[in-house]
Amino acid sequence: MVGASRRAGPVIITIVMMIIVGTAIFLAIRKPAVSVDLGIVTRGPMAVTIDDEGEAIVHDVFVVSAPLNGRLLRIDLEPGDPVKRNSTVVARILPAEPAFLDVRSRASAEAQERMYASQLASSRARVNQALAERALADRDLQRVQDLNKRGFSTQAALDAARMRHDRAEAALAEARSAVAAAGHQLNAARAALISPSAVADGGGAGVVVTAPVSGTVLRIRQKSEALVTSGMPLIEIGDPEQMEIVTDLLSTEAVKVAVGAAVEIDKWGGSQPLHGKVRRVDPSGFTKVSSLGVEEQRVNVYIDITDPHSVWQKMGHGYRVIVRIASWSNADVLRVPVSALFRQQNGWATFVVQKGRAHLVPIEIDHLNDEVAEVRKGLSQGDRVILHPGDTIKEGRKVVERQLS
Repeated sequence: MVGASRRAGPVIITIVMMIIVGTAIFLAIRKPAVSVDLGIVTRGPMAVTIDDEGEAIVHDVFVVSAPLNGRLLRIDLEPGDPVKRNSTVVARILPAEPAFLDVRSRASAEAQERMYASQLASSRARVNQALAERALADRDLQRVQDLNKRGFSTQAALDAARMRHDRAEAALAEARSAVAAAGHQLNAARAALISPSAVADGGGAGVVVTAPVSGTVLRIRQKSEALVTSGMPLIEIGDPEQMEIVTDLLSTEAVKVAVGAAVEIDKWGGSQPLHGKVRRVDPSGFTKVSSLGVEEQRVNVYIDITDPHSVWQKMGHGYRVIVRIASWSNADVLRVPVSALFRQQNGWATFVVQKGRAHLVPIEIDHLNDEVAEVRKGLSQGDRVILHPGDTIKEGRKVVERQLS
């Protein structure tokens, strides 16, 4: 009995060692379950949108410009002030003050003044000469008329006397006109010598510019006093309740947008997105250089806001927004999270979890957006799929759902 127990001892030890080694080998080569995030295949509404930045602008903006050259007085209005058509004064423009003369220009102007003064004196002398000639012509005509009445002068002599009289009258009128012209030229020469310091009030009452329409001041282009030219923009007026959204889409995206398409307006500053619809897609595009220096063909798309003004009244002219224009939508489709999809050869595939193991399933999809894809074939409602599958996920691999802490 003692010998039998001595022989059984090494056998038991050997068996125990084999169990320990086998257990260690099993633990070393076995693959533990991988923690994964799971998503569910569901049915419901789905929309494909074109997302881009947009700008909120007043539909009709009226730019009030300077009607003439002059000196603009400081504008008292501020952005946001209401204005009334043909009543509210938006700007006052005074005549511009004369420019300073340099030494050469002043010397030339003074010389012209002296020249026109001399011409005026000469013209006045010619008037005196013309007066004397007319007086002589008057006496000659009177004398010939008296002789003709008594028969001592011919009709030809009378006609010649009348001609000399008429010529003397015309010469006097011409001399007087020359005096007037010389006086005007002298005044013009003296006006050229007027210095800015001699004009205290701008040289006149000026022009008052009133609002062309009723609305609200959106922006003041020229606030401070300054010299302005005709046509220079001064102030912008519009109705903030008549707001629209303008976005410039790539031409390849603009062709997918239909007039009347639903739009979601986000990131405008409110807690909830606004709703709108596409009113117009421009028929022509333009070239725009992106921030990366790439030339792109862009097309302007105009969007009307359908929510009441009370919801978005704090949104102003020129505010930045994000627009999501629906290019396709369906009220009932089979949806799978796009984060569960990956490319396999020429198609799409995903991992479906069944009985705690991952199974590779090729699928067919149609439309997709940033969140979900429309499933045509390969999945059923309620299937659980692995989100963001990594390289460790293989066919048949044991997986366990990651628990959120």
